[in-house]
Amino acid sequence: MAGGFWEKAGGWVLPRDARGEGYWQVASNHTPQIGFCLLFVFASSWGQTFLLSIFQPHWMQVLAIDPGEMGLLYGGATLASGLLLPMAGRWLDRVEPRRAALVTLAGLTAFSLFIATVSQVWMLALALFGLRFFGQGLSSNVGMTHAARWFSHNRGKAVSLAGLGFPLGEAVLPALVTFGILAMGWRWTWALLAGVCVLVFLPLVLSLTARNLTVAPEEELSAAKAGSRKAPVTRGDLLRDWRFYAMLGTMIPLPFIATGMIFFQAVIAEQRGWGPGVFATGFLIFAVIRAACSLTTGAWVDRLGAVSLLAVPSFALALGLACLLRPEPAWAYAFFIGMAVSFGSSGAITTAAWSEMFGTASIGTIRGLSGAVAVFVTAAAPMVFGLALNLGVSIEGLVLGSAGLTLGLAWPLSIVVRRSHRVR
Repeated sequence: MAGGFWEKAGGWVLPRDARGEGYWQVASNHTPQIGFCLLFVFASSWGQTFLLSIFQPHWMQVLAIDPGEMGLLYGGATLASGLLLPMAGRWLDRVEPRRAALVTLAGLTAFSLFIATVSQVWMLALALFGLRFFGQGLSSNVGMTHAARWFSHNRGKAVSLAGLGFPLGEAVLPALVTFGILAMGWRWTWALLAGVCVLVFLPLVLSLTARNLTVAPEEELSAAKAGSRKAPVTRGDLLRDWRFYAMLGTMIPLPFIATGMIFFQAVIAEQRGWGPGVFATGFLIFAVIRAACSLTTGAWVDRLGAVSLLAVPSFALALGLACLLRPEPAWAYAFFIGMAVSFGSSGAITTAAWSEMFGTASIGTIRGLSGAVAVFVTAAAPMVFGLALNLGVSIEGLVLGSAGLTLGLAWPLSIVVRRSHRVR
């Protein structure tokens, strides 16, 4: 009985496709492609906030800058890197995977070494810009863009497998980096991270790209049937298409709200009377649930289509926000679960949805433009939330306003996009 229940539950959570293929078959049949994409999504951790924030106190001490100045430096570097993402996306649509990989690794290595030598404010600003661009921006785009481009029939599973690099970095690197700082100091820790790029990532990239990274024949056939190999679209085409803006509307609330809430987690914890361990352990739960949800969503994307599932991330985020209305610490963990479901499902759904609507020939351009918008809204979130708190808006008011933005903007637009896609 238990075995039968497990089999049925697994089939519901991780459904196989019509050919009986699941995650194991996709990963084993396309190991070079999946390995390449997963590697670069993981490498994006070098420029992600969760890693850079660990070094923040050391930079402030060495350079004698206050939190406000640190925030301006980080926000400015983030915005500057976002301005280059559209150009980087167009570049990814034109170059071979091997060249894109080597340029990205070279940038990560160079700026990891450079930030280990900072002694002036301008050096830190330049180093943060480089890590944000080559890490959060270019590395993640290399991984996710090729996962969408190389797969059609199993695109959801491929994007989900590649997306596991995000929670893997969140779960593994903070503890290792913290230990490295305690053992050898923050400068040598960055030198070690640069060494990982050269001694670990580079050999893996050379090995993976030495194989044939073209799309498998069955994926080419599925792409032809599904119309994924549409003619390339230009940036002007996207900017004149209302569906592009509608899709942006479905994705903007997630990074905006999550960044604002996490940035002011100390204020939320203080007003709720929660200890510092509540949010710290919440992030561990977030990483685990996000990974599991990413896999689950990828399987359903392949079965139902990404556009049909566009409303899932916004609905999950709204439910998670509602949990913050309760004062008990247990509800904080419920918030992290809701946010993890939202992030995990969004990673698989959004990239696949762009491909379903506009094809994969220009997926780099599309992700570059949409990624730039996401960077701008995440940079603006701390300012907007901070201004609201300064004006006396309560935590309950922020939560209700955020949930209202999610349900009032993202959800209706996802329905509009889904109906338009069906008509086409």
